[in-house]
Amino acid sequence: MNKNIAAIAMGIVMIASCKKDKESGKLAPSCDGSSPTYQSEVKSIIDSRCATSNCHPNYSTYDGLLPDLEGGDFKREVLVNQTMPQGSSLTQDQINTIQCWVNNDFPEN
Repeated sequence: MNKNIAAIAMGIVMIASCKKDKESGKLAPSCDGSSPTYQSEVKSIIDSRCATSNCHPNYSTYDGLLPDLEGGDFKREVLVNQTMPQGSSLTQDQINTIQCWVNNDFPEN
């Protein structure tokens, strides 16, 4: 019986972590322990969602993005405030991938 209760509780936690915070409307970033790199996973997210010439021409390369990574602006706007990308939003999977990448000090390769 205890195993069933634990399984149900774990399921509730997993579902809750994928939902938006009801008060803020923001997704809760979570890292599953994976180690994405810029080249392997993050570049495609940024290229498709954040590298437009109207917003961030410097986000089209790792070197252009690095100052905002090191200064904390990228983390603040993408993961904390979730104000980027402008006029759109990232999926829970994209937020989680970026959270893992930031947790691992944003490796390039």
